[in-house]
Amino acid sequence: MRFFFFLPLIFALMACSQADYTTWNCVPENDSSKKVVMVLQQSTMKIGDRQLRFCGSLGLVSYFDENCKVGDVQASIAQLIQSESRLAIGSEQYRCEKL
Repeated sequence: MRFFFFLPLIFALMACSQADYTTWNCVPENDSSKKVVMVLQQSTMKIGDRQLRFCGSLGLVSYFDENCKVGDVQASIAQLIQSESRLAIGSEQYRCEKL
C-alpha cells in the first residue's frame, strides 16, 4: 500500500531531471545552402560551437551574448524573435524552423 503512496512522488522526481530544450534549424538569408542548428536550453543558446547567455528581452526580441552588458541588452550579439522564427547574429540574418 505504501508503494502506491510513493509512486506519484517517484514520477515527479523523474520528471524534474528531464532537460528542457528546443532545437531549431536555421538558414542564412543570403546563403540557403548553409544550415545551422541552434539549441535553446534554459537560459543558453548553443549555435555551432558558440554558447551564448540570455541577456534579457524587450518586447518580442530576446537578446543573447557571451558576456551580457548591464543596462544595454540591445548591444548583445544575437537577437531572436521566436514568433517570427528570425535570428540575427551580428550582421548575419537567419530564418529558423523549430523542430
